Amino acid sequence: MQWKQIKVLFILCFLVLDIYLLVMFFQKQQDAEDLGIAESLTSTVEDLEDENIKIEADLPQQQLEESFISVKQKNFTKEDEKVLDDKTNLEAVRIKDNLMIGRFEEPVSLQENGSDDVIAEQVKSFILSPESYTFWDWNKELNVLVFFQQKNDRPIYFNQSGIVLVFLNDENEMIFFTQTMLGEPQSPGDTNSLIKPKQAINVLFTNNMLVSGDVVTDVSIGFYTRYPLDSGVKVFAPTWAITVNEEENFYVTAIENRVFSSDEQQFLENAARSIFNKVRTTGEETELKEFVLNHINQKLTEVNRSETE
Repeated sequence: MQWKQIKVLFILCFLVLDIYLLVMFFQKQQDAEDLGIAESLTSTVEDLEDENIKIEADLPQQQLEESFISVKQKNFTKEDEKVLDDKTNLEAVRIKDNLMIGRFEEPVSLQENGSDDVIAEQVKSFILSPESYTFWDWNKELNVLVFFQQKNDRPIYFNQSGIVLVFLNDENEMIFFTQTMLGEPQSPGDTNSLIKPKQAINVLFTNNMLVSGDVVTDVSIGFYTRYPLDSGVKVFAPTWAITVNEEENFYVTAIENRVFSSDEQQFLENAARSIFNKVRTTGEETELKEFVLNHINQKLTEVNRSETE
């Protein structure tokens, strides 16, 4: 018995050490990169003006300090399933413990001409832990509403382990949603001063991701997946999300100054396929499963057809 306890203790210690060493490695990489960015900041601001690149977004002025966070995916319980199942007009089922599906017995109409806030409130009345999710987008190709989970009051961008997808029918009525959830965050490293948003914009410029005439229309701070660990722990880096011309999003990690350009459509298609495969290979056949599989398959088929035409 004592040997088992010691073994578990060793595993936990090595896990913490693993996370700590990875964070320290990337923070050392950042030190070298910061010097180059600091030296080029003045010249790149002038270059933005010379290239007619405008910044119309309201940029946060305060100096922010954050750290990497590490999070494990949460498994839903029978009690979580019952909470949803007890809601009016909702049937819920857990899939492989970490995926929850809620099907509306009767489709729910979105409020006509409703704002993002109104849509968000409608959806949040049905999901688990609604206060920890924020509305991100309405993807018209798949006709799905996208909600990102938040940690430390900041969204985690494009991670399948912490997201709500609300699927709509052709009349834009909610017919079912899927939900995944991340657990409590841990901070394995020290707090760091984040680069300011204008510096993040300059990083995009020096990486040739901005061209003459571009307009930066929105800037916000959140987290982006930095690296997963074999133990199932995910490490997220504080990240500036920068919207260009109101339609294209770029992500600049605010400690390491690394740039990511997420293919949002591909992410959602992959998420839909992942949900399809989990539902298809889990549990007995039910009307709910068949309904979800048929709808996702139909939407993916339509998207693939439009891409090949």
